[in-house]
Order: sequence, then C-alpha cells, then structure tokens
Amino acid sequence: MSTPVISAREADVLALLGEHLSNAEIAARLFISVRTVESHVSSLLRKLEVPDRRALSRRAPGPTPAGQARPAPALPAPLTAFVGRTRERGELATAVTERRLVTAVGLGGVGKTRLALAVAADVAGDFADGVCFVDLVPVADPGRVGAAVAAAMGVGEQPGRGIDDALVAALADRQALLVLDNCEQVRDGVAPFLERLLVSCPGIRVLATSRARLMVPFEWVFPVPPLSRVGGGESEAVALFRERAAAVGRAPAPAERDRIAALCERLDGMALAIELAAARWSTLGLDGLAAGLGDQLRILAGGPRADGRHRSVRAVLDWSHDLLEPQDRALLRRVSAFVAPFTAEAAAEVAGFAPLEAAAVTDGLGRLAEQSLLAVTPSDTGTRYQALETLRQYGTERLADAGELDDVRSRHLAWCLTGAAGLREGGGPHWRARFDAVAEDLRAALAWAAGRPEQRADACRLALSMAELAFTRNLLGEAQQRYEQAAVLAAGPDAAAALRQAAGVAGCRRLG
Repeated sequence: MSTPVISAREADVLALLGEHLSNAEIAARLFISVRTVESHVSSLLRKLEVPDRRALSRRAPGPTPAGQARPAPALPAPLTAFVGRTRERGELATAVTERRLVTAVGLGGVGKTRLALAVAADVAGDFADGVCFVDLVPVADPGRVGAAVAAAMGVGEQPGRGIDDALVAALADRQALLVLDNCEQVRDGVAPFLERLLVSCPGIRVLATSRARLMVPFEWVFPVPPLSRVGGGESEAVALFRERAAAVGRAPAPAERDRIAALCERLDGMALAIELAAARWSTLGLDGLAAGLGDQLRILAGGPRADGRHRSVRAVLDWSHDLLEPQDRALLRRVSAFVAPFTAEAAAEVAGFAPLEAAAVTDGLGRLAEQSLLAVTPSDTGTRYQALETLRQYGTERLADAGELDDVRSRHLAWCLTGAAGLREGGGPHWRARFDAVAEDLRAALAWAAGRPEQRADACRLALSMAELAFTRNLLGEAQQRYEQAAVLAAGPDAAAALRQAAGVAGCRRLG
C-alpha cells in the first residue's frame, strides 16, 4: 500500500492536531481561516483513513527534525485599533499579491509597521502556508538576516549545511508571505539574502518595511505617506488623534475637531507624533499641546515602558540619524535652516559647501530623500527638497550640539538677503510665485537676525526689503509691520524714513 501524500500545510495542521489544539487555535497559529483548517482536517481524515481528530492526533509527527520549517507563528497582535489608511491599505495589498518583493518605505514613526501588519492580515488567506513576521531590529550583523528569518520560521541547522541553505531548502515548496520589518540598519544583508531566497523559492513573497529602499532590481517601492489631513476635522489624522485620546480617559468633543485638525497639520500627519500628542491630551488639553509644539521633541514623549525606538519622536529620529554617514548627518542638520522647499544650489550655499561640491550636495540630498528624511517636491523650476517641521527642530538641536548654529543661520540670512534683492529688482509673470516660494524663509531669517545685536544691520536691510515686497504682494498689514520693525532696528535718518513709509502704508490700508 502506498504512503499517502500530504501537502506542507496539511503537515503543519497535523502537527498542531498532535498538540490537541482546536481549529480556531490552529487557524490563529498558522494565520489562516478556520474554514481552511476544517478543509485540511477533512483531507487528512480521508488521506490517512482514520475516523476522527483523536486518531489524527495520534498520527502527528514528533519533534520537528532539524532543517524543516515548523508552522509560521501568528502575526504580532497590535494592542490598539488600526485607524485610517484605507487607500494605502488597498493599494499595498494589491501590490503584495502581484509582486515578489514590495518595500514599504517612509520616515520612522510614519506608521509603516502597523500598515504592513494590517495588509499582511488582509492577504493571509491568499497564501496556503500563511504569513511569517520577522522584526530585524535586534539584528546588528547583516550576515545574520537569514538566521533571524530561520529562527522565526522554525528552521534549524543541519550538519554540513549552513542556516541559509537549510532555510532555502525548507521554503522551496512553500506558498507564504514573509514580512521583514525594519530593514534599514541591515540593508547590506537583506538585499543578497532576498535575491537568493526569491530565486530559489518561487512561492515566497516578501513585504519589507524600511526607511530606505533595498536597492535590488526586482524591488517594488511603496512610499508610505504621512496620515491624510484631507477633510479637516473628518480626516484620518484627526480620527487617529480622537481614537487614541479617548483611550486615555476622555474623548475630544466634536466641536474640537477643527482645532485637532490644525494640531495634526503642525505635526505633518506623522502617526507617532499624533499618538504621543493624543496621549498627553487629558493633562495638557489642546491649548497646552498647541503651545508646546514649538518644542515637539520635548513634549512628544511616551512613558518609560514604551518601546525604546518609539518612546519619543526624538528616539525615532536618533535611530535614523545614527544610520547616516557623517557627511550626510552634516548636510541634514544644515538644511534644517530652510523652512520652505529648497533647491540643491541653495542647500550648497547655506550648508557652506564650495561651488565645486554642488554635485556632492545633490548626491547627499538624494541619499537623505532615500532615507525618508527629506521629501522631494517637483516644481517648474526644478527639484526641491523639504524636511518636516519635526526634522527641522531636530536638525536645529544637532546644529547647536555641533557648534554650527550661528554660522549656518548667518549663511541662511545672507542667502535670504540675496534672494530678496533679486525679487525687488525682478518682475515678470511668475514674480508672485517666486515670492511665495521664499517668503517663509525670509520671515524666519528676519526673526532670527532681529534678536542678535551683531546682525542688526542685516536685519534692518531684510526688514526693509520684506516691507517693499509685501507691499507689492498686496500684503499691506505685513508691509506696515516690516517698516515699523525696520524703524526699530535702524538708527537716525533711516529710522525716520522707515516710520514715514509705515505711515504711508497705514494710510493705504485706511483708504482701502
């Protein structure tokens, strides 16, 4: 009589029947549906010609031999509800079922892991051998990526065969989804490991999360954006804040939704920042949170029992910063002087690099964008880059720590003075757009210079330029404010002239 042939998944179910687990428990362990378990049990009863589950359990194998995969563990169970991401969840699920390797890329704290877990749960039924989740944070050696995956999938070593070889052999005929979380610090090990795994195991698909793409030719990159703020008080970002705030004792009233929307906008839709802000809602209220966001890195911190990397926004940014090369760290902190999107040429000037190093700056900005530390903003005048407000605050701290703050801010001020002068001299149909593109930087540079006695003369010049530009832009209130500011900063006849101009603007406002 021939030995019945059972599939790899049926073998997994049989092994768990030997542990006397229920269908629901088996489904949870293998991350498949109860109906699928029932189908496998029926098939096993027929193939092994036994009358019931008790008889099946007696046919279960003993301990798993070395080199064979045990059933993949269930996905980690999130402790809080998943909120929003409807569009991203659907698009990522489609990508995972159509492509061998999909990398969800985004800034730390944006919500990559939670999105990946939700998608993995959504598509688990499409994989006969389920889903396996591997957190690569504990892996410091790129050469140990395969060992970490093998440990998660229950594959042991074999005499005369390396662990990577044993893993490939065990997964060769499997139909499974492998979720690799936090790949950024071991990218050099993940890439070659996946190249071999996916070539040798045609039934394996991989969903990776990383702050930078893995740089392999068969990779499909899925950028994970901040939470949507579209819809104001009805947005996904507000929904997340309200859900997490309710968990700490008191749900915000519906009338507060617009104020919460403004708060989430200041947090750039960053999921971790919104959750940490919501956690302090019951003690600070919206007024306290709004006042404290001038120092997000201090106020957005969790408790001492939180996961180390996600205990605070600063911890998340420290993790990303420490993975950078020294030259990229320097560039990141120096471009934090910019408020609005900036060009590579502007970055080179403010960062203090020589003109001959402009190409190196462009390359560095590209690397920072790949690490999700800068956003790339296309424009009619060329590629521009921008950092989130939280990153700007972090970069300012790093500038101060490096003793570079005054030098970089001085160069930013000089850049703004040159730009303002160019706007005063030029015109044309795109003048308004050119002014709007740099206005926030001009205001930030002026605010910094006005408080420093050694920069008083330059601050006065910039205030006068801003007054004239604001008047041309029909911002009469700001124009009057800048003339009055210039009068305070100036001395002698210049102060009197500035006051007369301010009075003239005030007259225009009254006439208007």
